[in-house]
Amino acid sequence: MAATSYDEALKRLLAHEGGYSNHPSDPGGPTNFGITLADYRKYVKPNASAADLRAMPLEHAKAIYRDKYWDALRCDELSAGLDYAVFDYGVNSGIARAAKVLQRQLGLPADGRMNNQVLTAAKTREPKGLITALCDERLAFLKGLRTWPVFGNGWSRRVAEVRRAALAMADGAQDVGTISAVPGRGEVPVAATARKAATASVIVAGGAAAQVAHAGSGWSLTIACAAAAIVLAVAVWVFFRAWQRRQQEAPAGAAKNPLTLLMQTLKGWKTLIFGTLVAGSGIAADILEALQAVDLAPLLPPAYAVKIIAVIGILTIVLRFATTGRVGQKDG
Repeated sequence: MAATSYDEALKRLLAHEGGYSNHPSDPGGPTNFGITLADYRKYVKPNASAADLRAMPLEHAKAIYRDKYWDALRCDELSAGLDYAVFDYGVNSGIARAAKVLQRQLGLPADGRMNNQVLTAAKTREPKGLITALCDERLAFLKGLRTWPVFGNGWSRRVAEVRRAALAMADGAQDVGTISAVPGRGEVPVAATARKAATASVIVAGGAAAQVAHAGSGWSLTIACAAAAIVLAVAVWVFFRAWQRRQQEAPAGAAKNPLTLLMQTLKGWKTLIFGTLVAGSGIAADILEALQAVDLAPLLPPAYAVKIIAVIGILTIVLRFATTGRVGQKDG
């Protein structure tokens, strides 16, 4: 079961992943044979560059897939077909997600560990039912990613091909269907946000350090500000990576947390709000500077200033009720 499934599974996986790619919307960044630069640095060469990844021998990719994915998910101990479905899911969206999805399908605690309890429970279930449920959940998860508009057509085709081949393997078929190249990691993209936030943290703290140095407050305080910049950047990066892992491994269709919903709601508006605030502060400063030369006492006598402001507020409320419909309801 294991040896024949692995050979076919690896052949299909490599065909799906294709060769070297570096799509700007792919959260995995540069990949070759489906191996990301981060994985290549982790498992083969710590200081590897994108050029090193491009020149990576196919045998390195095969070794990584066998040891870090197939063996890590204990696919040798899963039934034929289910092993391939779990393996391909793990490569495309992470072994933790693949393991947790299988655990949830089996009604077990989703801790991401492929232990004996998972393997025993899987043997009591009909493999084709698990394969179908796994692929259904996988497709639902991919449809919820922000990169679905970019990679959605390819991902749909890949999941359909994996489903068809895995079900054929479960039936013991020799011909398990065609394979097409489908690039793009099925992961929650957060790296760009994390980089921007970390960079902003460094800029803000670095600006504070420059001001301290310019004010002549001493090197100790300047160094402290610079250290704070580094600590802040690391903290921001760790926060976003932890957020990404939670989102990546959550059940498909799960309710999103308030922070995620807020960030999605404000997508695009954040830049506009920031620009408006910057422009508004400059305009306000210019107006205040101009008003310094104007005597406002005749227009707003100090003795009546509070009363005039109160009257303006009351008139605003009266006009609101006099000119529009009920508060909280859209006018018909």
